[in-house]
Amino acid sequence: MSDSIDFKQIEYHQMTIYKTMSVGTDWIEENGLTVERFKEILSHQSSVGWNASEPYGDEPTDEESDIFMEIVWSADCIDSEEDLWTDRKGGYEIDYELIVEESE
Repeated sequence: MSDSIDFKQIEYHQMTIYKTMSVGTDWIEENGLTVERFKEILSHQSSVGWNASEPYGDEPTDEESDIFMEIVWSADCIDSEEDLWTDRKGGYEIDYELIVEESE
């Protein structure tokens, strides 16, 4: 008989991932946008929040949004940082499950 009880602690967290992305200006232009227009469309993608800057330039058309997303999806991630903020703040749910050993 074992002198311990095994169980799983399951924590449900929320995480924010900050990624620094890079895309070549030639690739932007090959896909049909100018670098300036790409930046304008990018400014319209931010959510309202603490660090959100004001969008500038015209709202992107549906076609421009599609082109923009194709460019973004092909961008390279050059750095990333994870913030498991519910772990720092203590705002997460926890479940427990008993690990039952199967007898042979």
